[in-house]
Amino acid sequence: LMLALGIAAKWLILGRLRPGEYPLWGLTYYRWWLTQRLLDTVPIHYLGGSPLLAVYYRLLGASIGRGVFLDTDALDAPDCVEIGDDAGFGSGASLSCCKVESGLLKVGTIRIGRGCQIGVNSILAMNTTMDDGAELADLSMLPSGRTIPMKEKWSGSPARFLGPTELGGPLRAKDLTRRAFGAGYAGLLLVFPLFAILPVFPGMILMTELDQNTEAYQFVLLSPALAVGFVVLMCLQIAVLKWLLIGRMKAGKIPVFSFAYVRHWLVDQLMQLSLDVVNPLYATLFLNPWYRLLGVRLGPRAEVSTASSISHDLLQVGEESFVADAVSLGAPRIHRGVLSLQETVIGRRAFVGNSAVIPSGTTLGDGVLVGVLSVPPREPADARKPDSSWFGTPAVFLPKRQVSGQYDEGSTFRPRRRLILQRLFIESFRVILPLTVIIALTSLLMSFLVDLDDADWGLDQIALIFPLLYLAYALVVGVFVIALKWVVIGRYRPVEKPLWNQFVWRSELVTSTYENLAVPFFADMLRGTPFLPAYLRLLGCRIGRRVFMDTTDITEFDVVRIGDDAALNNDCGPQTHLFEDRVMKISKVDVGERCTIGGGSIVLYDTCMEPGSTLGELSMLMKGETLPAGTHWEGSPARPVI
Repeated sequence: LMLALGIAAKWLILGRLRPGEYPLWGLTYYRWWLTQRLLDTVPIHYLGGSPLLAVYYRLLGASIGRGVFLDTDALDAPDCVEIGDDAGFGSGASLSCCKVESGLLKVGTIRIGRGCQIGVNSILAMNTTMDDGAELADLSMLPSGRTIPMKEKWSGSPARFLGPTELGGPLRAKDLTRRAFGAGYAGLLLVFPLFAILPVFPGMILMTELDQNTEAYQFVLLSPALAVGFVVLMCLQIAVLKWLLIGRMKAGKIPVFSFAYVRHWLVDQLMQLSLDVVNPLYATLFLNPWYRLLGVRLGPRAEVSTASSISHDLLQVGEESFVADAVSLGAPRIHRGVLSLQETVIGRRAFVGNSAVIPSGTTLGDGVLVGVLSVPPREPADARKPDSSWFGTPAVFLPKRQVSGQYDEGSTFRPRRRLILQRLFIESFRVILPLTVIIALTSLLMSFLVDLDDADWGLDQIALIFPLLYLAYALVVGVFVIALKWVVIGRYRPVEKPLWNQFVWRSELVTSTYENLAVPFFADMLRGTPFLPAYLRLLGCRIGRRVFMDTTDITEFDVVRIGDDAALNNDCGPQTHLFEDRVMKISKVDVGERCTIGGGSIVLYDTCMEPGSTLGELSMLMKGETLPAGTHWEGSPARPVI
């Protein structure tokens, strides 16, 4: 039903979007914005890796050939996309046809030829072309207006010629086989939502019974217990299904049109479900036992955040290593209709920065650092070299890096038992707080609707009042997170704190609650409107007038300044902290008036974008750098565009 509503809304509200430039805040922009927000409510990321996603995008207006493999849902303007037969997209790949810049919504086209391959977390900017048989490597960005010629492989951000592609011809399944598997995936989609409901179902039944048998609302006091039960049952459910469906993963190749791949796909969707509904569990001490239960060989005192694309039994994370947020950790490669699984090894005390991509089959040596928005070096021997540091795409060797040596190992790597217990106590609140609020407010909302029904309200009357009830729900959530931030943290200031410190855990509690409560139930719907900057100001950000923000990726709010008429495009982020050497370093990000940050880009702390400067897509502004006024930069790390 949600898929159908999304398709209908797109055609009724927006129709066919055509390339051009449209005034920001104008009628076409509003129709585009409203359509995007409605489509965002449809959980199509669960279709990734199945034939159904291509069908869905065709119904939205995209021109997609036969045999196309889509493991991504990041097509922001389907009408402007043309994809040839047998093309393949890795997880997180993005076709970015739309961008807000200089007070305009700019819309362009993207053409992908037959048999092309786009790597994990790569981006094609507007008005780009890949000729037949071309390849774009992992975490690479093809700048606007560029073309990858036939059978060439390009890599990096910005992408450059790497060599001739080694892609072979497609192994296309028979039409009957495709239809049969497509029907099978459609059947699984009818079953899959049950996995999200089952862990909370017993508790909600209990809440309903108590509501019907009591006059007051004391049943809401059970919400924390239900939150704990939901997290435990969800984790156990995923672990049991993983072992029942695929057992222990082994390195090898799996044809896409096989029951083995379907089982593997289903486990991947269950892990995506965990990232959506028990996300606060990640980056806590409670995650490690669950990962080990799933088959990950996780060393003592290893820290793993919201990593994705994990093949559990083929992943080894060394003792005291650190894997930051949004890392693609061992994403398998799919080519010519075959999924390739290889072992991925992270060495002892290695560090993998935010949004990095570690391809399947990679081995990182002890003490190796792979920076933010970076990939390992191309040569396997370089990646295994102990204590080496690599940054950017392609990876550049850093002969020297900043080291925080003023903290002893008791506050970074080897904490005392007292600190472990304190962290467990604070993180228990972090894990259950968002779910507790969701369960309590949802129960009250349902109870109120039942009371209206008992009072002989008709369905038409309830339907009319429901949007107001949800608005009240969202406002309560938004106000709760504001209060939590100011009570628990107060005002963020530039600071350095070791990992094993109460300030770090309190800060992560606030960040997690913001990301898992305020963002999905309130802030996400305000992206691209003047209301999101207004809300972020209440959290401490200094944001000017007429700022366009299509991102909610802000953590330490008070150290962010954004000038008038700036534009922050989808999923970019001012990253105001890093955890290098297990030390949380917080400092300022200054984005000047009329600046533009492209989709997927990261601006590190201690940086300044002077008025009118621009940072392209999938680009990174390094610590301590300044972009001069009126200049255009792109790449990871960023370099000037002349």
